[in-house]
Amino acid sequence: MKILRNAILQAIAIVAVSVAVGFAFNSFSRNKINPFESPANVPVAADSAQAGADGIRIVELAEARLVVESGVSVIDARRKDAYDEGHIPGAILFDYYDMGTYRDRVLPLLSNEGEIMVYCSEATCDDSELLAKELYLLGFTKLLVFKGGFAEWSGAGLPVERGEL
Repeated sequence: MKILRNAILQAIAIVAVSVAVGFAFNSFSRNKINPFESPANVPVAADSAQAGADGIRIVELAEARLVVESGVSVIDARRKDAYDEGHIPGAILFDYYDMGTYRDRVLPLLSNEGEIMVYCSEATCDDSELLAKELYLLGFTKLLVFKGGFAEWSGAGLPVERGEL
């Protein structure tokens, strides 16, 4: 019985130390995660009837094209290598998985008042919606997510830029 009790205490100690190390690492990471904020509470609308409303609205290719042509800020949530190979004209790189690297450079370029469109690689990619949720929590409330992403954009023969912006 004493061996079982010691094993349980050791397991609890290991879990406690692991949690403490995880929180310590997170606090020093440039990609900090706030464990007390839930991006799942961000409103997401899938129809254009909600245009202009606060939250995240999913847009299709036709509207994404109009948004780009109107000069709205466009964010590419993909990795740098994918961005350099080709991106929507005028798009700003803001890699969802390396937000800490881009945060200080990109956030000052964005307006809390205007719309911001976010996209990633293709329809099955969730990075654009995840980044939009993070931006919403940072105070950017008029967000558009182009779910078709770069694959649909380039597949439609629309203009593409290469290299860094």
